[in-house]
Amino acid sequence: MRTRTEIQEGTKIVRRRKISLGIVVGLERRFAACKSVHFSRGGFFIFSCCIAQHHNEVHAFATSGVAMNHYISSTVVAAAASTDDRCSEEESTNTKDSLFRILCLHGKGGNGEEFLKRLHPLRRVVDERLMDNKHSNITVKWDALTAPYQMGDNDDDAYAWWTMKPGERSYNAQEYIGFDESASKVLKSVFPNSDQSSCNYDLILGHSQGAILLSTLLATNVDLQRSKCSYVLNGAAYPNPYKNALTSLPQQQSQHDNMQDVPMLFVMGRNDNINPIESAKQVHDAYEHAGLDVSIIYHDGGHSIPAGTDGDSKHALDDICDFILRAAARKVEDDV
Repeated sequence: MRTRTEIQEGTKIVRRRKISLGIVVGLERRFAACKSVHFSRGGFFIFSCCIAQHHNEVHAFATSGVAMNHYISSTVVAAAASTDDRCSEEESTNTKDSLFRILCLHGKGGNGEEFLKRLHPLRRVVDERLMDNKHSNITVKWDALTAPYQMGDNDDDAYAWWTMKPGERSYNAQEYIGFDESASKVLKSVFPNSDQSSCNYDLILGHSQGAILLSTLLATNVDLQRSKCSYVLNGAAYPNPYKNALTSLPQQQSQHDNMQDVPMLFVMGRNDNINPIESAKQVHDAYEHAGLDVSIIYHDGGHSIPAGTDGDSKHALDDICDFILRAAARKVEDDV
């Protein structure tokens, strides 16, 4: 007979069908660092706003996916709840799913946990589309790093990827102070092996300052150029201190042809009053001239990632989801 055991402690809820109380209690202890965890009866699962403390750095992650005709094993749950910054191989092998990994880079003044909350509308749309596809064997894992430079007081959860002189903006600054540390942090997460032979992610999503960081890294790092990652840049701006790297992209491509099949999606709000849309278009054009597979989604909103609150925003959100799922489909094809 099927049973369901529910344990609640604070805001944490664990629901599990066809599982013994002893296993649930064991898993419940592993979720000590989670804000909320929910397992639903159909095999669909969401990890929402889970935080792992690793060397005093906040690393947030959320997992969504569809596991058809079977239940998620306890080893998968334990792997996802681990304080390890990186996804365990068990997640893919035990569920027999294709694991699609997304790294998210927040904007100035944010942090990893907060950014995953902002991305909830997009994650929800991706979840729904995966559920609608009854033959889907894709599991999407969302990771988010927190930038190294804290803004304001020590109790403030606002962080930046670099600092600038007073009055400067990223698109007109002459220097990004601390850029190298941020670049190193992101690249160590993307390439966990010392020889940088294996990319840890399938898609990287950057917002605002995180998008500027991403566009600069792609223009300057050969390993990232050679990876099979896809990229989403929301609210980007021209990285002025690294403009030479962008303008030299066509020459880089003619010599190495590293990025011919790299898909890039730029999301631009027509009413963005933080980073002018013309500045984001400059970044887009630089990569387009280099021969990359670039596309743009325009929407009538501002600087934030579309939240699907009206028809125009919902359409933009669906288009971003389409891009992500196309990238995931390519990953499945490559894994076959």
